[in-house]
This record gives sequence, C-alpha cells and structure tokens, in this order.
Amino acid sequence: MANSEKYNAHLQWLHTLPSRLQRYRVSLPELLFLVSFPINFIIGKTIHWCGPEEEVYNYYNNKNNVFNQVFVKRGWFWTTVVLVAFYGVIFTSPNHSYIQHAPYSHRMHLLRRTLVRYLVMTVWWVLFTQWCFGLPLMDKVFVYTGGKCANVPAAAVAGMEAFFTSTSSPTAAAAAAPAVYESNKITSYMCRRLQGTWQGGHDPSGHVFLLTHSSLYLFHEMLPSWDWSRARAAVTNFRSHNGSVRELVLALPHLVVASLIGLWWFMLLMTNIYFHSVGEKFVGLMFGFVAVAAVYYAPRWAAGGSARE
Repeated sequence: MANSEKYNAHLQWLHTLPSRLQRYRVSLPELLFLVSFPINFIIGKTIHWCGPEEEVYNYYNNKNNVFNQVFVKRGWFWTTVVLVAFYGVIFTSPNHSYIQHAPYSHRMHLLRRTLVRYLVMTVWWVLFTQWCFGLPLMDKVFVYTGGKCANVPAAAVAGMEAFFTSTSSPTAAAAAAPAVYESNKITSYMCRRLQGTWQGGHDPSGHVFLLTHSSLYLFHEMLPSWDWSRARAAVTNFRSHNGSVRELVLALPHLVVASLIGLWWFMLLMTNIYFHSVGEKFVGLMFGFVAVAAVYYAPRWAAGGSARE
C-alpha cells in the first residue's frame, strides 16, 4: 500500500472514531480524558524509574508542600467550592441565557439531577476515605490484607486501650523501655494523629483516588454546557476589549473548573512519581473510576442514551 493510501486510511479511521464511539455511549472528549489517567500513571512511573536521583527527590516529594497541604488535603472542599461557583454562574449569569430562558420545570430538573450526582459522588468519597460502617474502604483493604497501626506510644493510647494491643516484651530489659501499642481498629488518619506508623498490608492510595475521582467528576459536570463557539466568543471579547478577568470568568466559568482539574492532574502526576507502590496506586485509580462509571455511564448503557445526555 502506498504511503498516501495509508495516510488516507488512517485519516478515515480518525474521522469515523466519534461515530464508532457512540455505539459505546462515550464521546471522544470523554474517552481522551478517561485515558489521560492511565497515561499519567505511566508517565509518573517512567519518570521515577528513569530520572536521576537529584531530580526525583525535590519539593514535591515533601508531603508538607503547599499544594498538598492547602489543596489536596482539602480536595473535596475545593471540588465543592469550585462546583458551587460554576453552577452559580451557569444558573444566574445573563451570559448563560440558554439556561435562564429555559422553562422553570426544566431548570429545576437540571438542579435536582445536579444535586443527586453531587450527593452520590460525595457519599462515595466518604465511604472510601472517611467512614464505611467503621473504617473507610481504603483502610479496610489495608487491614484485611494484614496491615495495622504500629509503634503507637503509650501516652497516645490513654483512654483508648480497648482499641490497642501492647507489643512490649515481658522481659526485664523490655520492661524498662517505653511501652508501645498497635491496632487494626483505627483509621489511617487517627494512626497519624497518634504518631503511629501504618505497617504491612496493601495500602490503596487515597491521593490517587481523590484526585482521579474529583477530576473525573468535575470534567463530566462541565462538559455538557461546554460550547466551543461561546468559548471563542468569550475569549475574543476579553482580548479585543481589554475585559476584566471577572467578566471572562462570568462568561466562561468552565475556566475555573478546568484550572482545578489541571492542578489535580499535576498533583496526581507528582503522586505517581513519588509515592506508593504500583499496585497501591492502581487500586486507588480503579476506585476513582467507580462512582463516575455508575453515575455517568451506567445509566446510558442501561437506557441506550447518547454520550451528551
């Protein structure tokens, strides 16, 4: 086959890709964004394995860096704030009259569906990272695979002895040493607060879960109202009339959402480079896809709807 024929065949394949994806109820933008997370994972591990040591260990390897402490540690808070701001603009700004001019019943229907999706996504975040009828899911996985909170000093255990077991040896030499305790009944968060260490077991990455879960959620909330023509018009108006950033954000609130997604994607890359084992990050990644698949894709597949619904 001549080079021109190969080129035309490849071009034709690309042109027909969106229509072929419709059979799976997935749009091309959705597919590209979904695939970006495994790519992030691969890039992160490649950098870690191939990069010189002086480049591998730097500011982002310190868990106390400002991005981790201010943003990632409060990830769902920032996700909520940005989403509330986004929908606040969408539902109230005159720049989005296509929503304001819709029938009241239609707007209320959109609002109810938005709130239900937020509730489901929040519940999944809580179940995986905060509480699931006791330990959160990520800590249950850790404990059920042999993990525990170890090396907890005796002073920290005071009042919570029922949750801990002493690991001190009964020998005379050990009796003179400070007592230490361990437990498989407390959360990883409480373990850190008690100055213990999380040992053994398979520890699914909570960071990978949160950053994946939040990014996918924000993207799928933003996508239905995205319109390239309105975006170009907003940017053109901003550049030609020296408009303010506030005016641009009111006309295109998607920029705020996209900025947070960009930060989450970058911090996910840092996590993939510096922290956790391959298996722990992979499990966190898979759990990050669960709620998005259930909320945005399962209803389409069940009802046979389109990717834009």
